[in-house]
Amino acid sequence: MLSLNTPPFDIERTNPAILDPIRLFREAADAQDFSSIRSLYRDVVNNLTTVMRSMSRLPNDVRNASSYESALNGVWLYRLLFMSHVELLDDKEFEPVCRRQYIQQVLQSLDTFMSSLKGLMQVAEREMRQLKPLPDLPEKCEEDAEPETAESNTDQPHEASRTSLLSGDTRQSNEGSSTDRTCVEEAADELGALIEPQAIGRSKRGLTAILKPFSVSLRRKISQPFLKADNAAPVEKLTTRTGHARATANIRNSIALFSELFDGKLEGSLPHPDDSTELFFDRNGVLQLASLKGLVRYLTSAASDDDLELPDVFFLCFRYFSTPALVLEAFIGRYREDLSDCASPDQASIQTMYVKMRVARLLNQWVDLHWRHSEDQEVFSPLLQFAFSDLSRDLPRKVSSKLIETLHTAACSTEHKGRRIEKTVQLIQGSSPAEELRSPWEPRDKKAMVKGEFANIKLSNFASPHGMELLTHQLTALLWEKYQDFQPEDAARFWVEEATGKSTCDASTDAGTKVTNYASFEKALHLWALDIIVSAQSMEDRIQKVQFLLEWAQQCHIIRNYAGSWALFSACDRQSLVGSLLVCTQDHDIIFSLTLLPQNIDARHEEILVALRLFFSHTNRMKAYKDAIQSGHGPTLPTLVLFVGDIKRQCGNEECVDHPNVPGHKLINLRRYRPLTRAIRDMERCHAPYYIQRVDYVCQWMEEVVCSYLNCPEAEWEDIFYEKSRRLRKMINRKRSFYVQ
Repeated sequence: MLSLNTPPFDIERTNPAILDPIRLFREAADAQDFSSIRSLYRDVVNNLTTVMRSMSRLPNDVRNASSYESALNGVWLYRLLFMSHVELLDDKEFEPVCRRQYIQQVLQSLDTFMSSLKGLMQVAEREMRQLKPLPDLPEKCEEDAEPETAESNTDQPHEASRTSLLSGDTRQSNEGSSTDRTCVEEAADELGALIEPQAIGRSKRGLTAILKPFSVSLRRKISQPFLKADNAAPVEKLTTRTGHARATANIRNSIALFSELFDGKLEGSLPHPDDSTELFFDRNGVLQLASLKGLVRYLTSAASDDDLELPDVFFLCFRYFSTPALVLEAFIGRYREDLSDCASPDQASIQTMYVKMRVARLLNQWVDLHWRHSEDQEVFSPLLQFAFSDLSRDLPRKVSSKLIETLHTAACSTEHKGRRIEKTVQLIQGSSPAEELRSPWEPRDKKAMVKGEFANIKLSNFASPHGMELLTHQLTALLWEKYQDFQPEDAARFWVEEATGKSTCDASTDAGTKVTNYASFEKALHLWALDIIVSAQSMEDRIQKVQFLLEWAQQCHIIRNYAGSWALFSACDRQSLVGSLLVCTQDHDIIFSLTLLPQNIDARHEEILVALRLFFSHTNRMKAYKDAIQSGHGPTLPTLVLFVGDIKRQCGNEECVDHPNVPGHKLINLRRYRPLTRAIRDMERCHAPYYIQRVDYVCQWMEEVVCSYLNCPEAEWEDIFYEKSRRLRKMINRKRSFYVQ
């Protein structure tokens, strides 16, 4: 963490300190003034370092974005290239063999560094635009909410949990993926703010008036944690939107200044004669179809800088449409490609160096993050030989040694699978450290449970706040043990093979068994919850059990155990079995009467049900759930329902399709692989570990009870549940007939 004395990110205010030395350095280089270059390079390095340090003060959500991390790694690699040239000037007796060639190399490395820095700022500006904070609650709404707030404080423990549920995950669904208001407020204080926009009171009409009771209550709970902070320190409220807007504008204006720092020869890619037949873009300029060589050529050009997810798409999915040997051959061919026929000598020289650096960076990314030892080991020796020969000859030693060191690390590991998950977990833990979850409470039947005597253990034994906490923690521990057992990339491959009916690799894997184990446990938990509900002997008993399960689902939701929350909530929301819990409805020949039977859950549990229903809503393909997963704030357990559907749905797209303008010319269909990549990345974000004090006897009891629902097919359980539900409905009908008479 930087000290508070670090200057905020503001190139505009420090033009003389940052821009002038770089401009003077370039003028000295153009004039072949070696002594001036020697005296100025330290200032250039220090000023560029200042810019990098200022960038590190951006909000955590920006710096933790995968696109920002990828761009930042490129900046450091190009900085290493620049430093490997100018550090030679520290030796006062250093004299290059050819001054002109040396100065040209220095300028080229400076241009690549500045180009990558500009790309980093563009990514930061794009991420900052996604961090636009929500407007404050209008004053009139706050006044309307105040009486309700006073009433709601009568039940503090439950209100705290409910506020955590709504103000946490519901806020994430509204702000989009990777948005955290706390981070924005913190960054705004560092980046500066000016004035507070005035809140505007609006009268409620039409649909707003109809939905006022629910919408105001929901908005009140979303805003409640922030309203307290606003009352305590009004000045902090000024720094949110204005600070965010100023920081975004600052980055945008700073990007415009880069035209003064380098000539922009790297901004455009040299055209290739095969691009018209090997690449196809949609109307938004996003690459959709490509040949293997065309895709590698595009990845190693500046034109691909705006397609931030493309490197991940390529490395996570190339084994579906190619082989490691063909991919390495394409990269080596691109590295050795002669560009002299496509441009002037000076431009061809800088573009050649840029392409070589891109190839070195992408090969290092392949080995470091995406290497699959069982499949990629065949290209290990050729890749090592290429690094020692071509890279060591053409690039500075510090740059070429990066790939060699990465290859050495892979060689020392018996089953190297890349460090994607490891680095993703490090980012999440760095921004949201996980706390250890402990449950000191013990059930009264502990002795029997320790002995393994689970026959008389009932879920009602845990019907207390501490008992609920123990259940939530141990269920999360069980699911986490099963989820960490498989790699997301293996899970995606298993689902693709299941959908297409063909294998994508020769290497055998047990990922299918592990993925099925996790998904089956999640489904069995859902069946257990359903059985608990439909086994009730009265409607009052059923409502109590539904409310207990809803509270359990809420507690799972609060600690981001979405697998457990979904399994429990969806059981309560099965209206065909459970009945309608919110309104009076007609279900077949049975009419549930609000006046004759106490069938409805209370207001607090109704709010939990509605909040979870909105969060897991299929009407927008579970967007709130996706946003919560992508926010990456702490350990998370996903439900696999969404991932399986998204991946198998894309398998309907063909692997290769004809170029629209060149019939018969088959190209790789990237529309099939982009959603697959997003699903893998989301599952990787869920690998941040939970730290839970495991209670073995509770886990053993829960595992035995839940897994007992795997003994019969799901269809048989459904028949059993419908029969149990029918018995209760017959009893309700008899009571209804009695009241009518």
